[in-house]
Amino acid sequence: MSGRLSKLLAAIMLLLASAWPMAQALPRDAGRAVVDLIADHEAVAPGSTFRGALTLLIDDQWHVYWKNPGDSGLPPELIWDEATNVQTGEFLWPAPHPQPLEGLMNYGYSDKLVLPFEIQVPEDASGEVLLTGMAQYLICMDICIPEEAQVFLPVPVADTSVPNNATRADFAWAEQRVPTPLDGRAVIDRSAGNEWVLSVESDALNAALSADIEYVRFFPEDHQILHAPEQGLRKGDAGLALTLQEAEGLGGDGALAGVLVVAGTDKSRYAVELTAQPGSVISGTNDKAVGMTTGVQTPDSSAQLTVIGLLGFMAAALIGGLILNLMPCVLPVLFIKARGVLELAGHDDQSAVRRHGFFYLVGVVTCFLVLGGVLAVLRAAGEQVGLGFQLQYPAVVAGLALLIFVLGLNMMGIFHIGSSLMNVGSDLAAKRGGQGAFFTGLLAAFVGAPCVGPFLGAVTGILLTQSWLVILVVFLCLGIGMALPFALLGFFPGLVKSLPKPGAWMERLKQFFAFPLFLTAIWLLSVLGAQAGTGAIVLTIAAATAIVFGIWLLKTGSGENGSARIVKPVALLIALAAFVLPIVMLASTSQADAPVSSGSAEAYGEIWSTDRVTALREEGRPVFIDFTASWCVTCQVNKRTTLTTSKVQAAFEEENVAFLVADWTRRDKAIGQELAKHGRAGVPLYLYYPAGKESPVILPQILSPDLIVQTVQTN
Repeated sequence: MSGRLSKLLAAIMLLLASAWPMAQALPRDAGRAVVDLIADHEAVAPGSTFRGALTLLIDDQWHVYWKNPGDSGLPPELIWDEATNVQTGEFLWPAPHPQPLEGLMNYGYSDKLVLPFEIQVPEDASGEVLLTGMAQYLICMDICIPEEAQVFLPVPVADTSVPNNATRADFAWAEQRVPTPLDGRAVIDRSAGNEWVLSVESDALNAALSADIEYVRFFPEDHQILHAPEQGLRKGDAGLALTLQEAEGLGGDGALAGVLVVAGTDKSRYAVELTAQPGSVISGTNDKAVGMTTGVQTPDSSAQLTVIGLLGFMAAALIGGLILNLMPCVLPVLFIKARGVLELAGHDDQSAVRRHGFFYLVGVVTCFLVLGGVLAVLRAAGEQVGLGFQLQYPAVVAGLALLIFVLGLNMMGIFHIGSSLMNVGSDLAAKRGGQGAFFTGLLAAFVGAPCVGPFLGAVTGILLTQSWLVILVVFLCLGIGMALPFALLGFFPGLVKSLPKPGAWMERLKQFFAFPLFLTAIWLLSVLGAQAGTGAIVLTIAAATAIVFGIWLLKTGSGENGSARIVKPVALLIALAAFVLPIVMLASTSQADAPVSSGSAEAYGEIWSTDRVTALREEGRPVFIDFTASWCVTCQVNKRTTLTTSKVQAAFEEENVAFLVADWTRRDKAIGQELAKHGRAGVPLYLYYPAGKESPVILPQILSPDLIVQTVQTN
């Protein structure tokens, strides 16, 4: 009996062992796509070449990306295991489809994708050839999700190759969609500056254009052109011409490669692969304009924004504004606000409490609306700006540093400037109390705007492609969110009664609050030094000294004798001149001529440029880019707690990662364009380009050493 049982178990084990490769080779449901690895032969001969293919059956409304994903995205890839015992070629990519989204343009596929590649069988192959690895891809709808699936493909080795009829339809699907080589010639004319003309001469293309056409579009293999704009179409007897917009800072003077697609109204698609050489427009290709869209016309993005989309933006902005209250750069100003709120605890006039909360809300909202308006105007004028742009000007930074310093002196009791400025020691029932609350709100919002915290980075990046009205609505929500905690005390005065009662301790607390202000002023000086050099720091410190001298002169010479009439205006004039003079001097200084301080990029990484990124990637090195600014506190926290730690630096060295720093402390148009390309309006932004991959991994705004190490070791 035991012998029979042993034979039965052995037979079961043998059956399971023979079925295991078959089970591994089955399609895998990775979540939003079914992934499979197939071959066009059932058996292959030693020394022969056959084709494999990665196939994706994609869920409804989801899509994956072409080898150049466009404005965002990542293309599918296969990462082979060591067990793979054959040489494989590159994917043959079917012609992509345009995928517009909120002012951006991506390229990719929906429903189904088959990516064929060649496989070389070794001359001495026997048994079977084995392909095993991991398929990775980014799949998107309204959100994007990275997915992966283990793939496994064993193909027996035989004396002669045997075609696989079961996969013939899949390879035929790909063959019908892979672009054919151009049968004529293509030329890219850059003589008109940023507006390029791609002209294509081809008999086959002309035949395709004679049918009913839905659109014609050129899909570039790189990022020399802007992906989103409409491509103006003209045609003639010889072919066609498309108007392309250069991506500033990325355009070149050499060849332009890509795929040209002519899509018919009957869903047919004619696609050619071409490389356009520099030259003049080919005669007979641009005789007359054609009234059809090229790809998918990108309409005004404000028209694309649905009511639900706008409500989503507003909700995210409201939450982001609330979170701004926790940002380090806002806390010193909130200390000032807290001082005023504590005085409310002992006040019985509820109308004064409401007025205090209302004017603080108006101050915050006013600042955000002004910033949003300026941002919209600058964007409309073609400037690359984002949140925090006001701190990119040395004059603004110097003025803010002096203002914070003066407020600190006031909190220390060195002098009193009354309730018209900060509502310190004032009667809350007086009108001046509202003015103080309004000013506090203005200051808190102005300093807090550069802190692009959670819920803000991606929102403002997409938001700034919208109309000025949408921008102002969302900035209004940002302001309301930031002001809400203190405004609630004003709108519900009963909450104030739960606060501690005022007393002698308030004077000591007021003085304590001065020290965070002094630290904030020192931080702003470091920002100023990175922008305009040590000379600007010396100038601002000298101005601060002159202001203190003016205050001292005002206090010591303000007796009852006749000299007070002379000393007081002189002291005020000295203090005012000391405040204004460095702002005027720095406003007339070009940032381009200012030195980069030792605290900038080279102190902990190599200086970023698009050319340097290209060169490093051509060498096959992975690249990590830190888009930062000295005025961005979140950036500096990430720098100290993560990017400069020995653990991260050791991982960079071990994986041969090039570490580049794009310092946006001073205005830099190239950095602004790069941020916009990745859907960001401000810093921080962290990109990691794995070796040999076209598109980067975008990391979150809050970093940790483990996250960085895992990213560089697994990609």
